[in-house]
Amino acid sequence: MDTMTSPASHVCDADFVAGIGVHWERRPLTPEPGLAALLQQPDLDHGGKATVVQAVGTMVVDECVAHGYHSMDLVVLHPGTPGLDEALERFDKPHTHADDEVRYILEGEGLFGFFNAQGQERVLRVGPGDYLRIPAGVEHRFTLTAVRRIKALRLFADTAGWVAQYTQRPAAAMAAGS
Repeated sequence: MDTMTSPASHVCDADFVAGIGVHWERRPLTPEPGLAALLQQPDLDHGGKATVVQAVGTMVVDECVAHGYHSMDLVVLHPGTPGLDEALERFDKPHTHADDEVRYILEGEGLFGFFNAQGQERVLRVGPGDYLRIPAGVEHRFTLTAVRRIKALRLFADTAGWVAQYTQRPAAAMAAGS
């Protein structure tokens, strides 16, 4: 399992990800002070999440129009998230979706594992400013790093298409400290 850190520094890794159809780019986030303060909070209530979605959603309108995404929300994971370990255990199992999985990382960090047709896996470390569009049908998985927190804007064409279809591919758990 190879680990990638940023699109600019690992051209061959960017080629691997692009070769399986994943769009990965840097969209640096320079939030105004109020938004920056919200993003630094470990958890957000419904109003805080709505404020972040409204502020950041305008930065991805181009993707919504180009790919037919009609809704967005904010996922917030941190050590106090109820059921976090169980959720991460599910996310870490190789799976696909019937719709694109789109993430714009706003705070924290995580690991995405991607599989090509030959079963090779590359692991991509994502952090603030990373934007990923994983096409429907691309086999992947996710976990948090040792930081154990992430805030990510999610875009959907249809939230029903986001249900995981597990592939049963055997894979060792990704190391959170990677």
